[in-house]
This record gives sequence, C-alpha cells and structure tokens, in this order.
Amino acid sequence: LAAEGVTFRNYYAGSNVCSPSRAALLTGRYAPRTGVTGVLFPGDDHGLPESEVTVAQTLRTRGYRSLCAGKWHLGSQPRFLPTNRGFDEFYGIPYSNDMSPLPLLWGTEVQEPETSPELLTQRCTSEAVRFIAQNKNSPFFVFLSLPNAHIPLCPPERFRRKSPLGPYGDVVQELDWSVGEVLKAIADSGLDERTLVMFTSDN
Repeated sequence: LAAEGVTFRNYYAGSNVCSPSRAALLTGRYAPRTGVTGVLFPGDDHGLPESEVTVAQTLRTRGYRSLCAGKWHLGSQPRFLPTNRGFDEFYGIPYSNDMSPLPLLWGTEVQEPETSPELLTQRCTSEAVRFIAQNKNSPFFVFLSLPNAHIPLCPPERFRRKSPLGPYGDVVQELDWSVGEVLKAIADSGLDERTLVMFTSDN
C-alpha cells in the first residue's frame, strides 16, 4: 500500500475513543456535532442519530452497494445498526470485543449469541472477499472494520506466537494478512487500477 500509494504520517483522529471517532469517520463531521461524544455500551438506547448521514447513505444515491464487516460501535439497537444506516449488508459485532454479550450479527439478526473473538478477523475478511467478488461489476463500498488489535488480544492459532512482539504483534500480522486478502480479491476481480483503498485506525 505504501509503495503504490500515499502514506500520511501526520493526522488527527476524530476522537481518542471508539464510538465518536467512528461517527466522525463515517459522517465526515466533528464527533461532537454528530451527538456521539463517548463510548457506547451494550444496552444503550442511543447511537448515531438518524439525522446524521453516513458515507454509505451518500454512496447509495450514486448506485453503490455497500458492506460493513467487523465492529460497528455506533449503537446496538436495531435502528442504529449498519443496515439501517445506508449499508446493504452487515456481518460483525455491534460494539468492541471486550464487551459482553458479544453477538455475531448478520444484518440485524443474531447468528451467534456469544461469538469467538479470535475468529472475527478471518470471518470478516472472508465476507469482504465474497462481497467484492459478487459486486465486481457495479460500484461498491466495503467498510472492513476489524475488531483487533483491540484488547483482549485474541490471535487465532494460525498466527499465535508468530511475532517476536507477543500477542499484539500476532494480531497485527493477522491484520496484515487480512489486508493482503482484500487486495488480492480486488486484483482478482480486475479492479486494482480503479479501486481506492484506505487503511487507517479509528482512534
């Protein structure tokens, strides 16, 4: 990515914690203006206000299909989930992997009441790859928001003890694998010369 693109070394996140930073990232507005000023928790009855417009909602008006895969963290009640905020598909968890319960969702439906954090990167990456292949003939937007390297650090067996930097290094290596899988899917679909890929952290 660095060799073929642009690396930004000085920048500011929208906030120093997850939910407001994600609100800023998905709306393009300063977090306090979105009404999301702190971390959202399971059971909270609020989220990103429905008056806010997400990038997915904007792209939908231009004919894009969109997927959110991974961590959402902008409200866990159905009306705040990605498929009600402009995304056509959602596969992932409603908030951080250190919160409980940790359900795996497809759209607004619970697939697993308590999912395994160590499998999330692999599963979400697979969904992104599937979505790219299925939508290669039309405009698409993939928001792959991987829960790692958030604590608790849960590298799967395939990456465990592979890094000299311990569990954190292991999950970073898995993130690197994930990005590689997505780039390969884009190339395999013949879209690598006309697809914009951005890699960043939420906060």
